[in-house]
Amino acid sequence: MIAPSELGVGMAVVGVSGGRIATDRITFDRGSKRTAVSLPRHGILAATISLALLGGWSLAAAAYMIFHDTVVAELRHGAKAAAKGYEAQIAALRDELERSRTRRIVEKAGVDERIAELGARQALLEQRHNRLSELADAGATDGAARRDPAFVYSVKPTPLDQPAAALDGAEPSLSGEPRRESAITTAEKVAAALDAVESRQTQALEEIATRADARRRTLERVYDAARLPRPDAQTGGRGGPFEPLPARALSFDRRADEVAAERAAVAMFERGLNRVPLRTPAPGSSITSGFGARVDPFLGRMAFHAGLDFEGDLGEAVKATAAGRVASAGWSGGYGNMVEIDHGGGLSTRFGHLSAIAVREGDEVRIGSVLGRVGSTGRSTGPHIHYETRVNGEAVDPLRFLNAGRILARAR
Repeated sequence: MIAPSELGVGMAVVGVSGGRIATDRITFDRGSKRTAVSLPRHGILAATISLALLGGWSLAAAAYMIFHDTVVAELRHGAKAAAKGYEAQIAALRDELERSRTRRIVEKAGVDERIAELGARQALLEQRHNRLSELADAGATDGAARRDPAFVYSVKPTPLDQPAAALDGAEPSLSGEPRRESAITTAEKVAAALDAVESRQTQALEEIATRADARRRTLERVYDAARLPRPDAQTGGRGGPFEPLPARALSFDRRADEVAAERAAVAMFERGLNRVPLRTPAPGSSITSGFGARVDPFLGRMAFHAGLDFEGDLGEAVKATAAGRVASAGWSGGYGNMVEIDHGGGLSTRFGHLSAIAVREGDEVRIGSVLGRVGSTGRSTGPHIHYETRVNGEAVDPLRFLNAGRILARAR
């Protein structure tokens, strides 16, 4: 390649003469040799431009050779930096996904544990429901009590229906928030519902306890009015060192046990009163002669009257005032036709002057059983019922039992 510095250029201008085109001559010197080239004048511009382009290309080629490695290195460095950036972003996304999955597993385990806890709690509340139903039924000893809504408990927790199954299925999104929030919300709603049921159960238990206590107090007043000893539910030997109850609140089961014991006492009182003559032998009839000292209707002088006389029409039914066993049924001197009922515990009742007897000795009778008919047999001035109550064979005023019966009737 011939360097431009090695060329010597000389130009001669030839004008147009005699119809010939003027030419420019370019002389190239290379060492001792000289080369002359004749060119038209308008071609000199093209040659100049060509030489300029050739020089620019030479400079560009030289610059490329010089800076080629640097440019390539920069490009490679930029590509590597971009690749590292993408890899870092992918790694961050992968870590976030793994954290999300881990969080999902942990939270799902927490929700499952919560659901299991709620299931166990529901089972406990159902047991309490059954216990409350038993206590309510035990307290409903008569028709009025059974109609009382306080003795009817029907609040039962709604089954969970395996809410944990809702957590199994499709995978959550990257954050997992919508699905997780739904499960937690459902569990908390169930927990709130169980809280409400538990509160109502506690309230129902306290209502049953309050009514049992009120009933027991009423029955105690009945026993006191009838001057009878109260039944004692405690039998056998008892004892042991005294230890106070803990200060903490009583649990539901312990409280239920207390209410059950109270209910048992009430039931025992009720059974005891079933054999106490608290009813009148002639409902709606007035008393014509009281208990104690009076003027004898036959002799006209003071005498002791061992019972009450109730007016009655001839042939009217005479009914038992308490449950018991017929101790005697037949003629008994001044009583005329008489029926005596043994109620146990030293209590007995007598019904005299009957026109007819409807029972026999040894028969078991209930409250309201027909014993016979109103009459005027024996030492009597006319149809009526002579009624006596006796404690250990001694005549006592029947009014004390009838008054106690009025207390019981008002309490129902």
